[in-house]
Amino acid sequence: MTATLVTVLVAAGGLLFTGVSTYYATEVAVDQLNQSREDDETKERKQAELVSMWSERLANGGSTGVISNRSWDPIGEIAVVGRALPGPSVPKPRPDGRVFLVVFQTLPPCAKVALTPDVLVASLGDAWTADTRIEVETVWFRDSSGASWKRDSTKPLVRSKVTREELKAQTGMEATDNTVDPRLRARVAAAEPLQECVK
Repeated sequence: MTATLVTVLVAAGGLLFTGVSTYYATEVAVDQLNQSREDDETKERKQAELVSMWSERLANGGSTGVISNRSWDPIGEIAVVGRALPGPSVPKPRPDGRVFLVVFQTLPPCAKVALTPDVLVASLGDAWTADTRIEVETVWFRDSSGASWKRDSTKPLVRSKVTREELKAQTGMEATDNTVDPRLRARVAAAEPLQECVK
């Protein structure tokens, strides 16, 4: 009976050890899988996180909207929605400004493009003056791997693709395209190099 009891206890101990080992092996595998997913997501977002936008104050009191690509790969299919707020020289200005929508095909690596009121004249019409303040609100773009992204001035970066029809529905405007508008084409072609970029 003692031998049987010892055998049963050893078998039970072996089963317990196997169960605990299997549980921890599964936990390690799940952790490795989660880490791999996080690494893939980080790698996928790396270039998109290097695309940014901001406004720069001009000497005349206006401002320019800037789109930058700090990566070593170009971005494409760029759509920019923003608002032009009138300067003090505009009689009877709209208090909420005027929405603009521009599209350009590519932004080179390690470069930025400044959207000034004179470049946006096709979108703004005669509602602009040199002291207009340009605010970029949303930028959609495609990264070098073909993924589409949306960067919003008030929300986190997200994967998102937008069509021209959706842009028109959102803004009520036709897109001004750098293949059509010579001012925008010249500005995009003269994109300024950035001093610091990330590989």
